Amino acid sequence: MTGALLAGGRARRLGGAPKGLFEVDGEAIAARLVRLLRAVCDEVFVVGDPAGPYAQLGVPVLADRIPGKGAPGGVHAALSAAAPGWVCVLACDLPRFDRVTLDALRARADAQDAVLARVEGRLQPTAGLWHTRAAPVIGALLPQNPGFGRIVDALRVEVVEGLPADAFFNLNTPADQAKMGAAPPD
Repeated sequence: MTGALLAGGRARRLGGAPKGLFEVDGEAIAARLVRLLRAVCDEVFVVGDPAGPYAQLGVPVLADRIPGKGAPGGVHAALSAAAPGWVCVLACDLPRFDRVTLDALRARADAQDAVLARVEGRLQPTAGLWHTRAAPVIGALLPQNPGFGRIVDALRVEVVEGLPADAFFNLNTPADQAKMGAAPPD
């Protein structure tokens, strides 16, 4: 399995600061996630700006293959760059995503194109498992600027219910920052 951290967003609601570099409990969120991925993956990389701040994580930073397509473009880039097989795709701003949650998703990986959690009625496409065989389908849809709903409808997706919502909490706003006690990057 390959691990891919999505770090290409602009973080407008947080003043443009790189969300994954906010510190929670004294560690950058992205650094904690890279450590988690390294524990279970053969290869780990970041999808983001190769000239940006995530190079400090000590893993390769790869650009989107089709720029300007948001998180779906990031997933496509991750799947396109990975060795054939499963890719754990995680947004860089998930301070509570953990090994137990990852293992619960991995236990469901079989012949599908993706294994994604549904938490509080919402699918979690940027914290799940995607198979590289989905890359051509996503790539064909990207010129149409699809949302994840349309992408998921075009694939075979296993939806996992009952995982803890807390694991999918992401740092998007100043209120989220306050809730987590997250310190902004220097």
